[in-house]
Amino acid sequence: MNISAPSAWYLVAINAAVAGLEIAVCIAFTFIPPLLLKSGYSDTQMTIILGVAPFIAIFTAPVLGRWSDNCTSPYGRRRPFLVIMSVLVIFSLALLYFGQNFGAGLEKAVILAAGVILLDYSSQVAINPCEALVSDVISQDTEESSGCEFGFTVYSGMISLGACFGYLIIALDLEQWGIVLGNREQTAFALCIVLYAGCLSITLVTAKEKPLTIKASKSDSDLTCRQSLPFHHTPCCQQRIPFLSLPLHQPCTDPCVIDPGYVSDESDDVTLSPLHKRKHNGLGMLWRKLVLQGQILRYVSRISPAAIIKCTFQQIKHIVTLPIDYYYTIKTAPVILRHLYYADLLSWISILAHAMFYTEFAAVVVYGGRPDAPTGSLSDSLFDEGVRMGSWGLLLHSITAGLYAVFVQEHVANYVGLKDAYRIGIFIHSFAMAATVLLSSNLWFVNLAAALSGVGYAVVTTIPNTLVTLYHEDVKLYYGPNSGDKGVGESIAILDSGYYLAQIILSLALGQIVEFTGMPHFYIIGSSVAGLVALYLCEKVVFQKSDLSNIINL
Repeated sequence: MNISAPSAWYLVAINAAVAGLEIAVCIAFTFIPPLLLKSGYSDTQMTIILGVAPFIAIFTAPVLGRWSDNCTSPYGRRRPFLVIMSVLVIFSLALLYFGQNFGAGLEKAVILAAGVILLDYSSQVAINPCEALVSDVISQDTEESSGCEFGFTVYSGMISLGACFGYLIIALDLEQWGIVLGNREQTAFALCIVLYAGCLSITLVTAKEKPLTIKASKSDSDLTCRQSLPFHHTPCCQQRIPFLSLPLHQPCTDPCVIDPGYVSDESDDVTLSPLHKRKHNGLGMLWRKLVLQGQILRYVSRISPAAIIKCTFQQIKHIVTLPIDYYYTIKTAPVILRHLYYADLLSWISILAHAMFYTEFAAVVVYGGRPDAPTGSLSDSLFDEGVRMGSWGLLLHSITAGLYAVFVQEHVANYVGLKDAYRIGIFIHSFAMAATVLLSSNLWFVNLAAALSGVGYAVVTTIPNTLVTLYHEDVKLYYGPNSGDKGVGESIAILDSGYYLAQIILSLALGQIVEFTGMPHFYIIGSSVAGLVALYLCEKVVFQKSDLSNIINL
């Protein structure tokens, strides 16, 4: 089927939700570290709180990505998951808004921590359906990596645009503009809710997803099911949804399965196992059957205390083995995807160490403020001013990232290739981080280095997703003949898990180092070092077909 290439404006509308998410994340996570520190949390406790959501996401995001690939909702495969996560985003922002109405004490600390964890989780997991939606759109008519790159260039540009709006809102004195909805942080959180809801609406209305239609085969005798992501090491028809113990059914291996299925319609046949076909009769029909036959009370009466205890232990065992399952997932992933995952992981450690803690670095190192200083004191005022001025640095960072992604990166990639374009971006970021530490006494140089680091952010949010889309143009070639029918949402989710793991590593390592030494410099030093390691790891990444010969013996 020959479909015309999506227009730039259409891609902008599709990515509006991404911009809204970035607005919310930039505003919230600029204020969150100072808020947690002022609520009585130490640096170690703060970084642990910031690591809880990524820890959950690293195990659940690949599963959600797999469900999204196989979703048969009438609203499409991606939008239902985006809506669910968006509801959690808005609810968590409301928690952060109202949580500040409590006086200093345990209640305020607990509510803020809950809001932070929920916002961190939902905002990160919501990115996966957004990325998969972009991949679905551009893959319909894209056979060259340049076409894929354009789609994710718009994606990266919208992320940067959202970040620009977010950091601009923080840097401006909103009270002078007559926008007062509580204290400074509460006003920012309220604006987040309004702006994100508007951006989300644009994407939901614009994305004309057609539902993935499943047509059962006439013969079920020779059907076999696949195991797409080895979280439970059991055949797919026996897998269960984590924590709910509900069956998780996977589509069977079939050459007529289309991925991505953005324009799936009645002509797309997907062969199902008998168990999967029964599942698609709908939960509503199952519920009516149970009610009509009076089986609910009989089912409940069969539940014994022993069964409840057994189920509880099974779920505890599942939670305990999650790290092992995740390791097995990465280990058994296609070699090409695994090498890209490692390079992307170190790249995100480098990017996030700067993005998450730059305002604290500016407030403490550059301005000499203290987060634990008494309210209204000079040190407290200096800390708040440092956070505001640090936001200007992140604003410059986002402007650079957006301009580079939209106007420069494509030309660089065409001239030197995707691989060198990626390496140039990461090297510039690492160099900027080293300059930040060496010139920390001068705010102008520090903010200039922050602006320069946006080049690294642009390549990290563009090129890896471009490569995943490229791999799925010929799965057998890149992933191997035994790769099955792995969906693009699942592959992107595995790649995104490196983003989550990067935050966990930062939370467990750098937070304790900074608290022990009292030097936020280590956030920026770690960013520079991780970037250099990422440069080494990207040597094994496949950027084009000719690179495949480099991994034959691996």
